[in-house]
Amino acid sequence: MEMTESFVFWKYLHLMMFVGWVGADMGVFLSCKKACDSTLSFDARMTLLHVALRIELIPRTMWKAALPLGVMLSREMGLLDITNTELALVWAFSIVWWAISMTGAIYYDKPWGQKVAHFANWIIGAVGIGLIAIAITSAMGQGPFDVSGTWLIWKVGLYGLINLTCLGIVVAFDPMAGAFMRLAMEGSTPEIEGLVKRIFNISVYPIWSTYFLVVVVAFIATTKFI
Repeated sequence: MEMTESFVFWKYLHLMMFVGWVGADMGVFLSCKKACDSTLSFDARMTLLHVALRIELIPRTMWKAALPLGVMLSREMGLLDITNTELALVWAFSIVWWAISMTGAIYYDKPWGQKVAHFANWIIGAVGIGLIAIAITSAMGQGPFDVSGTWLIWKVGLYGLINLTCLGIVVAFDPMAGAFMRLAMEGSTPEIEGLVKRIFNISVYPIWSTYFLVVVVAFIATTKFI
């Protein structure tokens, strides 16, 4: 394949997307973990949680950007036959998806913001299931991706699965807001501290599953061994 300037440009953005996603998300993970430390003052813990939620907007953005950037690269490589109109629709959907997700995250402290966030969760689930279905049909020779690009089909399917693990993170971590609200009103008690740690420990499973899948996707895309 010829290394055109446009291909190199989209490949660079794709790589930066991965760096911004995993790098920033690790900061979120460590900040949240430290916020669960009962030896810290409540103000310090709230500051850590607030910092984590602000940093989280970066991986939230990069995660959505993976969809249109991946489509651009697939098109440049000749593995996806897509018209300009269809490409514009992919970009439009990704931007709207990102805007809904960001609105729900930023205004989650308001009732209407929580409704937006819950709607965003449905979109995440639909995107995840949809991409897995596209990967399966493509592998059967009936989907949009060239059946010869086996590595790409795996990448698409795994990105769909990553959406589901990310949804798992959101759902698992959602009760933390209520736990910290109780912490603010009732003070630190063994029951509440146990609840905080339990919520965090449950969220660890989808978090590390996501990191693992991102590494696998990057390896497949780099080596194309499949």
